[in-house]
Amino acid sequence: MMLIPRYNCRGELRSAIVGRAARGLSHVVNTRYPLFFWGFPLSRTELPIFIYHDVSTEALARDLEFLRVNGYRTIGLDEFMVSGNRKAPARERRVLLTFDDARSSFYEVALPTLRTFGARATLFVPSYWMNAPAAGLFMSWDQVRSCAQSGLVDVQSHAHRHALVPTSDSLVGFASPPLLQQYDIYDWPIRRGAGGDSLGKPPLGTPVYRAAPLLSAPRRFLESPGLSEACVRLVAESGGEAFFSRPDWVGQLHRLYASRSPVLRGEFMSEAAFTNLVESEFELTRTDFLTYLGYAPSCVAYPWMLGSQRSLELARRHGFKCAFGVAVDYRRARDQRHPLTVFGRLKSDWLPLLPGKGRASFLRLAARKVAAFSKIQPLAH
Repeated sequence: MMLIPRYNCRGELRSAIVGRAARGLSHVVNTRYPLFFWGFPLSRTELPIFIYHDVSTEALARDLEFLRVNGYRTIGLDEFMVSGNRKAPARERRVLLTFDDARSSFYEVALPTLRTFGARATLFVPSYWMNAPAAGLFMSWDQVRSCAQSGLVDVQSHAHRHALVPTSDSLVGFASPPLLQQYDIYDWPIRRGAGGDSLGKPPLGTPVYRAAPLLSAPRRFLESPGLSEACVRLVAESGGEAFFSRPDWVGQLHRLYASRSPVLRGEFMSEAAFTNLVESEFELTRTDFLTYLGYAPSCVAYPWMLGSQRSLELARRHGFKCAFGVAVDYRRARDQRHPLTVFGRLKSDWLPLLPGKGRASFLRLAARKVAAFSKIQPLAH
C-alpha cells in the first residue's frame, strides 16, 4: 500500500504510478467477472452480492427501484447462509446487499430508503469507530442497535479498527493539508506514539510509510515516535498550515528526517506481537458486539480485501463462520481449503448490469470508472 503524494519528486512519482498500475492490472486479472456483466442471464445458483459505502438517497433509490421493477428480492443474511449456494425456485431472482463502515449516512439515508422499498440489507460495523467520535462520520451504538432491531438490517462485523499498518521503513511522504483533505480517515496507517497507537488523520508533518491492511499484512513496521514528533514539531513551530506555502517545505522535512533517522530508528514488530494484534481485531469486535448488541458476530467483512490465512484462522477461532471479501477475492473464495466459508462481493456500481429492463451498458460503466480513477492518485490497496 502506498501513498502517492503530488509533491513527490518525478522519479519517485513515476515509480509509484507504475507500481499502482501493476497492482491494478493484477486485480483485473484476478477478478472473477460474472457472466451477467456481459449480458448473459443469471444461473439459478448465482446470487450476486453487492457492496455499498456512503450512499445518497437518489442513488440507492434508483438501485432499489431497478431491483423492484425486475423482480429481484433482497434477502437477509440468514437466508443467504442457508440457501446462497442452492438453486433458486424457477423465475426467482435474489440479491444480497451489504453496506460497509457504518457511516452516519447509513442511518440517515440508507435505512429510511430501505424502509420505503421494504428491502433487506446487511451492515458490517467496524466496532472501534462506534466508540470513537469522529466529527459525526459514524453511527453510534444506539443507532446500530436500532438498525439491528428494524427487521430489515442484519448487523455483522467489519473487524475492529479497519486499519492499515506500515509494512516497511520506506518513506512515501508527509501529511500535508491537501492530503488530509483528500484522503479518508481510514486511509492513514496506524501510528505508534509515546502514548500508544493512534488511528485516523495524523498531525501535519507526520511521516507516512508504505502500508497495507492490518488483516492482510505480513508484518508491521513500528516507526520511531521521536522521529515523527520531530517532523510534526518543525511544522507546528514554523506556522502550521502556513509552513506548506513555502516552496521548500518538502526539502525541509526531508532534510530533518534524513538527519534524525540514523539515530531515531524504527523496528519491526515481533511475529508474536503482530499475531496478537491481528487476533485483537476479532477479540475486540466480539466483545463490543456482546456489550452493545447482546450477541457475538458470526460473519466478518474484511476491509479492502480478504485477509491472510493467519487472520482467517484467527477469525475461525473466535467464532466467525464466514468471511466476505471483494471482487478481487472471488478466486480465493473458491478455494475450499480456507478455515471458514469465504464469499466475494461486487461494488454497487455494477448492480445496474443485472439482467432486466433498463439494464446498463458494461462499456459505459467501465469507462466511467476508469475516468474517475484517472482523476486522482489514491491510496493504493
